[in-house]
Amino acid sequence: MNIVLWLAQIVIALQAIAGSAFRFFAYDTAAKDVPSVQAIPHGVWNVIGVFEIVCALGLILPGLLRKGYRWTYYAAVGLAVEMFVVTVLHVRYFGLTPGAQNPATWTFVLAVLSAFVAWGRRKAR
Repeated sequence: MNIVLWLAQIVIALQAIAGSAFRFFAYDTAAKDVPSVQAIPHGVWNVIGVFEIVCALGLILPGLLRKGYRWTYYAAVGLAVEMFVVTVLHVRYFGLTPGAQNPATWTFVLAVLSAFVAWGRRKAR
């Protein structure tokens, strides 16, 4: 189970860092192509990007440093909540139709994966 949780944490952390980079460096492109991105001001997306980077570090660093394990739980909970909210935002603008243009599917998968990590690491609190 520990290996599965670590794999999930790595996937979530990589996605959070990639998403943050996208929010910082490709916002204009995303704002043109994805209507749900336009619903939130650029500054708020930047704050979300910083939050995701902090959570990504919280998923990985405690295990590497072998202390502060409760932060992994908190980071996973934070990302799960954030991803569920972003999923709702995407569903509002795209509907429930799955497809390549609908980012709600991927954000929902990340939300569930983050909730799974939080559940698996809950004892560390």
